Amino acid sequence: MLLFTNLNLLARVDNPLENTSLVSNRLKLTFEHKIEKVRYFTIKKNGIIKHVYDIKNALLLSGKTIKNLKADGVESLRIGQFNQHILRIVIESKYFLAKRHRLKNRTLTIYLPSYKRVLPKTVKQIKKYHYSRKRHQKLVILDAGHGGRDIGASNKRVREKDLTLSMTLRLREILKRMGYRVLMTRSKDKTVSLKQRTDFANKYKGDIFVSIHVDAAPIKRTPKVKYEGITVFYLSTKNTKRINNRRIVYRGKEVYTIREYKQMIGDKKRIYAKKLAIKVRNSVLRHLRKRYRDVNDKGIKRKPYWVLLATTMPSILVETGYISNKNEVERLQDKTYQSVLVYGIAKGINSYFGL
Repeated sequence: MLLFTNLNLLARVDNPLENTSLVSNRLKLTFEHKIEKVRYFTIKKNGIIKHVYDIKNALLLSGKTIKNLKADGVESLRIGQFNQHILRIVIESKYFLAKRHRLKNRTLTIYLPSYKRVLPKTVKQIKKYHYSRKRHQKLVILDAGHGGRDIGASNKRVREKDLTLSMTLRLREILKRMGYRVLMTRSKDKTVSLKQRTDFANKYKGDIFVSIHVDAAPIKRTPKVKYEGITVFYLSTKNTKRINNRRIVYRGKEVYTIREYKQMIGDKKRIYAKKLAIKVRNSVLRHLRKRYRDVNDKGIKRKPYWVLLATTMPSILVETGYISNKNEVERLQDKTYQSVLVYGIAKGINSYFGL
């Protein structure tokens, strides 16, 4: 719904608005004289972004307004005399701008917010990553969390195992187009144990291991804790111990030799895993925040997850959002959002390798 107001004050200005037009989601305002200055800023509240334009020494004459304006992504538009020296335009939308505005002589062009205009780049547009022999030398092991009988977290309608597989398949496609060799612990809906996943990664000697998951709030929620956002985990050796200097115990199970264990918890692996976690986290947030509002960062943390411990290469686990959060689960089901998210992961991996 579009709203219009026309507040005509006895303003001490001398540059009246003469004409307005809307072409291809570009709102053009033409004034009688050259525009002196335009100040742009935003106000965010309750999921709505107010795009505010203050035009210096401009005047809205009685009877002048903006008629028949219909634009995708625009909730409302108001134009009026803010004070004696400022003509103000306020555009309310759920979306950010692809471009702000353009000022040329007597014409101000405002690029209206639009869901069509802010759709992010997808896999098809990643053409700048041509085949590279250096990238082809790197093997990335991708792990789609859960699967088969293990559905992971769920909210009655959506299951974690389906979301993780969808995102991981998209990530594989992007990395392959960039030139990397990629293997997946599962590429369809099947049950794969944690040990099978890490044995697979170690068998093929991947350079890095990336596990994709979706988080969920606990049944008994802690007061004042915000259950939304993206978290990247890397190695912690808590809950592990040696037994008789021969075998390693993890949560009550004897697995791997001490020699293998030293590879798994070595300083080199931990340092590089932390580096990978930082690169991926920063890249994901940067790409998502270009196109989506309220992307929450839960930070980088250390956990003794099996897939982080029992792999011999630098490993991270990415919690892409909360399936228990209404806003995030809607996004996580969206193919466009998934593409932006995993594109951020891919760029982070590429930055880690320095390629």
